[in-house]
Amino acid sequence: MHLTQNPGIHPSINTLENSFPQARQSDNFLHQKVIDSFIDGILIVSEQGEWIQSNDLAQRICEEITHNKSQPNSVPKSIWRVCQSLLESRQLYPNPSLMIESEIQTDKSRIFRIRVQWVELQEIPHSCLLVILEDRYQSLQSLVIAEIEKYGLTPREAEVWLLYRANYSRKEIAAELFICIDTVKKHLKNIKTKQEKFLYIEGWRKELVLI
Repeated sequence: MHLTQNPGIHPSINTLENSFPQARQSDNFLHQKVIDSFIDGILIVSEQGEWIQSNDLAQRICEEITHNKSQPNSVPKSIWRVCQSLLESRQLYPNPSLMIESEIQTDKSRIFRIRVQWVELQEIPHSCLLVILEDRYQSLQSLVIAEIEKYGLTPREAEVWLLYRANYSRKEIAAELFICIDTVKKHLKNIKTKQEKFLYIEGWRKELVLI
């Protein structure tokens, strides 16, 4: 868990508009259609831990973190602990732009990045907590899909590469895909060859541009 500061930035509806291009000012908290359009989960929490507003993705992430064992619209304890860190740091770091970050891992491939900062809402007289929930696996998937297309991987190579990029060992990849470890090694060797070929061609193209 660590904290960062952005000097001169005061989190409010207006600064949310700057941070997220889709956002705009609303009469009733954040416009629901706006926060539903975010690619990350968005959760607004009171200083007492009350669930004020969220988008669908934040609800799904919270359900996954608690394995559907918590009450609806209840802030998971693991997320609330990050919020408490921000609350406890207020006296030492009064700068409202302070952001605290942490990660929650539910299993080997499911890691959620948690970012918490202060936010001012027009309809609420006191500051609230803006919680941004990023599904690192989904972010990784997007990156891997781009790499699969760049390197021209086969469907099986793509499956191996996704698990490898998710920090699965060769043994775990073999078990997950019901193949032997030697087959995994062969696929990874082929992927490396294709990757090196792509990087060589890209480097060659850049040199031609500079000539």
